[in-house]
Amino acid sequence: MSGPSQYEFNKAEDPNDAGALRKALAGMRIGQPGTSGGHFYTAGNENQQYEQFNLHTPPDVTSNTRIIAVLGIHEDAEPQQDGWFVSDFFAFWNIFQGITDSQNWYHCLDLDNLIAKHGRYLHGNPYEQRKVVLDSTILAQSKLSRHPPQYIKPHDLKNRTKSLITAECKAAEIAKENVLILIFGHGDSKNHGIELGMGDRATLKIGEFKNASKSFKVGTTMITTSCYLGGWACNPELNLSTMTAAERNKVSLSWRYSGSIGRACGSMFTTALIQKLTRVGATNNPLGDEDDDFSEKQEEAYAEFTRTVHEHLLKDVDCRGYEHGLTFGAQDDAWSMCWRERTGIPLSKFEERWESLEDWATDVTLHRGDPLNRDPTVTDEQLAEYLQLRDEAETKETQAVSASWGTSEATGSVLGKWKTSGLYGGTKIGLISMVSKIGAEYLNSYQGFDDTGDDGALHNTVRRIQSGIVTDMHNVERVYKALDYRMTQMSTADRYLEMMDVAPPRGQLCCEYSTNKIIEDVGRYKYSMLIRLIFDREILFPRPIEGQGRPFYKGNHYLIAAFHYSNTPKDVVVAKLDALAAALDHDLEQEKEVVKRDPEVTSKRRKLFQSFGVALGNISPSKRWSRGLSLTGGA
Repeated sequence: MSGPSQYEFNKAEDPNDAGALRKALAGMRIGQPGTSGGHFYTAGNENQQYEQFNLHTPPDVTSNTRIIAVLGIHEDAEPQQDGWFVSDFFAFWNIFQGITDSQNWYHCLDLDNLIAKHGRYLHGNPYEQRKVVLDSTILAQSKLSRHPPQYIKPHDLKNRTKSLITAECKAAEIAKENVLILIFGHGDSKNHGIELGMGDRATLKIGEFKNASKSFKVGTTMITTSCYLGGWACNPELNLSTMTAAERNKVSLSWRYSGSIGRACGSMFTTALIQKLTRVGATNNPLGDEDDDFSEKQEEAYAEFTRTVHEHLLKDVDCRGYEHGLTFGAQDDAWSMCWRERTGIPLSKFEERWESLEDWATDVTLHRGDPLNRDPTVTDEQLAEYLQLRDEAETKETQAVSASWGTSEATGSVLGKWKTSGLYGGTKIGLISMVSKIGAEYLNSYQGFDDTGDDGALHNTVRRIQSGIVTDMHNVERVYKALDYRMTQMSTADRYLEMMDVAPPRGQLCCEYSTNKIIEDVGRYKYSMLIRLIFDREILFPRPIEGQGRPFYKGNHYLIAAFHYSNTPKDVVVAKLDALAAALDHDLEQEKEVVKRDPEVTSKRRKLFQSFGVALGNISPSKRWSRGLSLTGGA
């Protein structure tokens, strides 16, 4: 047994739910896609029994599928932040590039600079051996490949993507080819769009995708790891096959950040899909006896392919795979077509390509028995050893946060003398200390884990600031603004319940109440109804402005829980939300008048409104920041 000092420990309760895992697996039925995440375009098709296997005659013909791949993130692409999207993008590039004639791989990142700073991007569970999917060697090779990743300016990425979809679908229709679309980026919970690049209109919405594809009669499959993209599955505006990492009301999940350097290593969904393509296979042995010279083989139908991807995720990749909400759709509800027929891509070359990638060792700071390890093969003995080592570590060590900061202040080092605004105490160390304390309060209120698209990068950076690893002012100030936004959202939600005279759920404040299982607690239908009512009143929880990070929905979820546990009827919920929105609009109009009339207030408030991206003379209620108790002062 290794000593406790080698490992990183956490005090989190065991999050694994063996009963939920058994229920998810037991509910899957062969030939019934609806039991494993399948959605249908036509009512009644979900009741059909679909074929498990089809016949095909080998060898596979050379594929003529047109591949469109887009990496949507334009910032925070470091492995320690949103780099898991980069890992997913290059995981697929490594197995798909060159295998078909027409491919376009778009991104808007400075890949040379990222590799120069961070060395490599990995893919896989950090508790296990991972694959290097991007480093200086792979990047150099990619530039000379048939299908090199193409840099697109962030402000142009969305429009270039739409134009590419139109051109490729048109060419595919003429040539009777298939189109495979891969998109990696943040999803939008309000409109189920995908953020591509930067700008006020950088979100690719369902209607825009429909217009770009222009209803070409083309076999189209989309694979995406974005949050909330289950809303694309069998949307009545679309008709394409979809494989999405999260249903319409859920965030997508990445592998946890490593303990050594805080590196994220792609998503579990991508791991399950790539392992399915490269290891599990999609073709059974030839029909008949081994000595028979038969030319036909069995190949999984699309219904069975998607079912086994989901099953593989639950049984072999992620013991909490029931949290994901994988969602699948089949164009024209043609679930009996096989993967190769639907996408035009043969499966024979994937394994050798994946296995040729360099292996990267397990993170030595993570003990395999850690309950946060999602590997379903963790044994009871490994869990017991982890708990024993954690107990030993807790008795020997005290939790000291950033002990080096005091030394820097006392010795008058550059760290101690770096000046910031008076808000932080005037020094860099003052800001770092404040962010560490606020971060501790925020993380205590979060009561969840760090493997979501919207939260993981921020949480990882907060912990790295607390431990003294991150000290550069750009990151520290950025985290401060994000924490201020999130803490304000929670205090705002408390204030809203008071204004609406609704009891707090379980008598807890928003910062105390856990919303991690809000959909399960409330029910899927009721959650969808209530979240839409809140989203439709944008003044309640406006989206974060530039510099405040990713959207934060705990305030929304807290209101949902309050309405649920108080058994508030829908018509009363609507009336209360309408009255609340009207009160906020009225309050805002009064503030605007005060600002316009009082020169002293105007001077002080002008900077505030400008920080919201709003002109003083034209303040739109939809742009108003929530009026909770802000950490930076003011109501």
